[in-house]
Amino acid sequence: MARRILVAIELGEAPAADVLSKVASLAAPDDHVEVVHVVDPASIAYSADPTMTGKLFQAAYETAMANARNALEKRCQPYNLPDVHCRVLYGRVAHEVHQLLEQENFDCLMIGSHGWAGWQRLLGSKAASILHGVSVDTWVFKVRELEQTTSDK
Repeated sequence: MARRILVAIELGEAPAADVLSKVASLAAPDDHVEVVHVVDPASIAYSADPTMTGKLFQAAYETAMANARNALEKRCQPYNLPDVHCRVLYGRVAHEVHQLLEQENFDCLMIGSHGWAGWQRLLGSKAASILHGVSVDTWVFKVRELEQTTSDK
């Protein structure tokens, strides 16, 4: 039975490709795989707009979304994922991923996590925020292990 799998990745991190590689090795040929990256408003919200018209904010938003779309498509190409299976959303990561899971009836979510501890964990993580309240089976790949695996090759 084919599954609908959503993969949530961070584009700024090299291990995103490793997460996609891991997903590709685990997904069955008939599984429907889609990849999402969420552009966080904080990355744009602190840009100043001295014109007070919103034009600079709009330009920053459009640039961030276009750059994310291009980067995501490049990450997905080696896995033969069509562009329509690669989504870029804007908003709070956990909210957008939870909403997409529900609206599109995905069966499974796959994400990477650094598995931070101590003070780094106190700052919060996007993976942890997604896991809190997720409504489907979720696979979490520890990014550090994936980094070591790829650096050993």
